[in-house]
Parts: sequence; structure tokens; C-alpha cells
Amino acid sequence: MSTAGRLFACIDVGTTRIKLNLYDEQFTRTHSEGMTLPVARDGLQDAEELYSVVKHFMSRSVELGARSAGIATYRASTLAWDREGKPLTPIVTWTDRSVYTTFRKLPAYMKLIGKVPPLDLVISAYSPVMKFLRLRELNPSMGEGHMEWTLDAYLAYRLTGRFVSDATNACLTGIIDPRTMKPIGVVRSLFGLKTEIPELVENTQNIGSFGEIGINSLIGDQQAASVAEGAIRRGTAKVTNGTGTFVDVPTDGFRRKEDLIPLVLLKHRGEVFFGLEGYLPTTGRAVDLMREMGILRDYSELETQENGGVIFLPALAGLQVPRMPWTRGLIAGLNLGSDRRSIISGLLTSIAFHVKLVLAQAQEEVRTLAADGGLSRSDELLMRISAAAGMDVLRRRDFEATSRGLAMLQMASLGMGSLEDLMKVGDEAEVFSRKEGPNQLGEYAKWKKLMELLRSSKGSYLAE
Repeated sequence: MSTAGRLFACIDVGTTRIKLNLYDEQFTRTHSEGMTLPVARDGLQDAEELYSVVKHFMSRSVELGARSAGIATYRASTLAWDREGKPLTPIVTWTDRSVYTTFRKLPAYMKLIGKVPPLDLVISAYSPVMKFLRLRELNPSMGEGHMEWTLDAYLAYRLTGRFVSDATNACLTGIIDPRTMKPIGVVRSLFGLKTEIPELVENTQNIGSFGEIGINSLIGDQQAASVAEGAIRRGTAKVTNGTGTFVDVPTDGFRRKEDLIPLVLLKHRGEVFFGLEGYLPTTGRAVDLMREMGILRDYSELETQENGGVIFLPALAGLQVPRMPWTRGLIAGLNLGSDRRSIISGLLTSIAFHVKLVLAQAQEEVRTLAADGGLSRSDELLMRISAAAGMDVLRRRDFEATSRGLAMLQMASLGMGSLEDLMKVGDEAEVFSRKEGPNQLGEYAKWKKLMELLRSSKGSYLAE
């Protein structure tokens, strides 16, 4: 088939919204639509309903003239299904807090083992391994022969019949070693995980077809955004402000730093690109909550200037940096002069300080910080991130970084240019720059003390 005039379908399976974006060969977005698919309050999501939306968007892509598709999925979420593709459990999403209870049920000797690196990443409340155990709690009658893995594998199986998982998602399960791309035997043995391991594929690889359309890229959503922002090699990092705030910092190999998660950013033509990630799980959800409460009447009010020294910590599903899964959301610093603008301002300040903390923990020289995601539409938020991080923040006109990255990966998969060259073809970027204010270091110190207070609160009313 000739590549002239080819369109690339990019399906971004976000936590609460699934989007279809079509791009042409010049990375111009020619079509966009989306559907909301909420996560239940318990952190579970209907797997059949999610697949139906993805299937619809695949068929819609063919109608619109696309013959190549890429799929990005939210990560660290698991489910089980049978050989016919029928879900045996809901999706246990990364926002599910019940896995903390699952973790607490572990025998004392397992928790003791979990204090020793590198198993501390696997035997923890945040580990996706806990979500595999949660599947057995949701459906204890599952027999042998079923499949259980991450969301990318489920969608690939339903669409193509192949049991595959891409490197970025598979290496976040706690079962696959990112350095070798092989199963970690001690983890499977320790937790009795006898499930079949899918074939691991690269992010620029055809995994099969759905009718007339080939699926030429499968990847985690934050990793796809990193590709779009050119943040797969050291020097450039990206922050995505969406359902949560995710900061991804490339490294020159597999690294561990404090509370940050080591991850695979990309696997392409045999080369593996590594990075570190720190995230604040529910920033976007906190904005939605403020709208429901009437604190935020319109998204334009996110442009609120600094007001009152209030901190709104949006830990609605715990904290990952610092690692405190038991933490609840918290508003601190209210006084007689505080109003709703103080709370809005407190959220923006908290996001900016989290970005600063993640960059500090990464201990990497970052020269460029790119921002994307829906909340990055706020100029004031990016200004605060710039002041906190001490560097300019770039924002492209096309906010759909995950989809744009998927288009690049598809083109690389089809041999339409090197990935390095494709990443250089971007639209114009707006630069946000604000110098550190005279009181910022003091405010940041207060914010860190608040983190210390929360860490010491384990077992109090703030705990799960």
C-alpha cells in the first residue's frame, strides 16, 4: 500500500475518558472525538464496556479512512479473562485503594522481605502485583486456563486474538524484569502467580489486525506522551497534568532513586529507553471534585493568582511521592481571610511543589521540561511549575501528546522515517517562565513539613 495521504488512528485509553484522534503524515490532527467511561468509586471499571468503546473507535477509524492504528492505555491496572475474551473480573485500575487492604493481609514474613531492595518495589501497597492478588478476591472461583494481565494485553487479545503485552506496560507489573525483559521467578513463586506470561512486543511493532486496520503500536499512555515530547533521552523531561500529574525523567539506564518508579519509556528496534517517574495520582479528579462542590465554577478560574498560603493536597487515592498510600486529601493553612480562590490556588501550588520534588529526587540534569494534558491548559499552573522547578516550561499547541506520540510510533513501525527524526517534527511550543518568588523557598519548606506530618500520621484518621 502506498503511504501517500495515509491517516493514523490513535486511541488513547485514559482512566476516565477514551479518545480517538487521527493524524496525517505532517502530524496535523484531522479528527478528534471521545467518550467518557467513569471509574467506580471503588476503583473498578467495566472491562466489556471499555472494550466496546475501543472496538467502536477502531471501526470508526476505518470509516474515516485510516488503515493503521496505535493504542495507548492507562497503566498498572489488571483484569482476568477467558480464552474467548470474556472478562472474568472488572479492571482493577491504578486508582483502586482496596489493594492497600490486600497488602495489609499479606503474611508478616512477606512484608519483611518487602523491606529489602529490589523486592520493596514489588511487595508494596502500590505494586501492581497486589492488583493480581485482588483479582482472586474479586473472583475466587477462576479456574485454570484463563488469562490475567494488564489492560493493553486484554485489548490486544480481544482485537487480534494474540496474547501480547508491550514492554512499557509489562515492565510495570512487578513480574517482568525491565533489565532482562524476562519473568522474575521469585515473585511468581512468592505470590503463587501461575498465570501465563504474554509475548512481549516492542512499541513500534505490528501486533496484528482488526478487520481492515493494522495495529502498529501498543504502549503505555505516559510513555507515548514522552515520545511526543522528545523525552526519551536525558536532558528533557515531561509533566502530564491529566487525571493525575505524571513527571517522567529519562535516564541513561535502569536506575532507582528514592520514591520514584523505574520504568521503561520505550522499546524500539532492540533498544530500551529507561526513565524515572513520580506522580500525584488524582489532580484532575480533584479539579472535578471542586467543580462538583461549587468551589471551582469554571476551568478559567484555574488562572487564580497565589492567594493566602493555603495548600490543597489532592491525595484522593494516596500519595506515591512521598510514598504514603494511606494518606487522604488535605487542605491546610486556612485562615479568616481564606476563600474558594485560596483553595484553588492551594491546589496549583501543591502540583508545582510535587513536580519540584520529583525532579529533585531524580537527580538528573534536566534542561527542558515539556507539559501536556488537559490541566496544562492553565497558564498559571505552568507558571508556578516553572517557578518551582527553576526552568522554562514548554507547551505545544496540540495538547494530545499521547495521541501524537502514537502517530510517531506508527510511522516508525511502518518505516516512514527514523523515530529520532519523527520526534523533531513538532508544532510550535509556547514558553512559560516565572522566577522563584521571595517567599517560595519558605513555602516549599512548609509544604515538605506537611509531608512529614502526613508520614507520621499512619494509623490516624488519615489512614485507610
